[in-house]
Amino acid sequence: MKRKKLSKKIIFAIVCAAVIGSILIAACGLQIAFVVADKIECWRPSYAQVELDEILAKDLADITEEEYQTLYEQTGLTEIGIRRAYGRGTAGKTLIKTIQRNYFEEHAVKNDLFAPFVCTDYIEKAVTGIYLEDGDIIVTSSTHISGVRIGHSGLVVNGTMKNVLQANAYGAESRIESADDFFKRVNFMVLKVKDSSADAETKKAVVDYAMENLVGLPYEGLAGLLTNKNKINKTQCAHLVWYAYKQAAGIDIDGDGGLLVTPKDIASSKHIEVVQVFGFDPVKLWK
Repeated sequence: MKRKKLSKKIIFAIVCAAVIGSILIAACGLQIAFVVADKIECWRPSYAQVELDEILAKDLADITEEEYQTLYEQTGLTEIGIRRAYGRGTAGKTLIKTIQRNYFEEHAVKNDLFAPFVCTDYIEKAVTGIYLEDGDIIVTSSTHISGVRIGHSGLVVNGTMKNVLQANAYGAESRIESADDFFKRVNFMVLKVKDSSADAETKKAVVDYAMENLVGLPYEGLAGLLTNKNKINKTQCAHLVWYAYKQAAGIDIDGDGGLLVTPKDIASSKHIEVVQVFGFDPVKLWK
């Protein structure tokens, strides 16, 4: 009897040791992947910064495709972004130069750990973003869980005030915050749904729907997997943006059509085009 009891204790001890060992190994693996993912840098050009005055002195109609490419390489602004800036006259051209300066600056990356193995990567200041329009979408790859970059996204509900509707984290409801939350991250892209997919009136309807129905929702990081993708009892950042466009305009901006919508999925959607890129390689973008 004593031998049997002893054997049971030994077996129990071995099982406990195996479980603890597995947990420690898994934790070490997660930590190693976390540290590797934490090495992200804020991309900046390796080529020379050039003066833009000669190009910016031109009217929009006179800017060539080659010059638009130069502007993109120097600022991260696509033709859409340049046209937005030009619409503000002299102030817009000054903004382009400020964006260029931020684009070439070297930025120090700061890691903000806000949960076990979960971190958001910021730079030392908020850089300058292009003029936003209602219905724009902002995405970033700055947030990662261990070695997986899940990123973050938000829907611009008031471009003039830089108000962005976001679903951030467990314990917090979806709410309106400043776009500066994105502009101080290690990278971001300002995106728009193509005019061929949604005109200004449609985007207004999307924003109105979001403001009336998508503020104050509980967070669920796996919304779409643990919940019905087509219902909005709980949500996460990309699901919220996707849901607004799907419900209000019938536009599916999920790039791969899976159950879980991610910021990267939205950035790769056929309905989406880039307005501004910062901190990402402008050729590879988020790929």
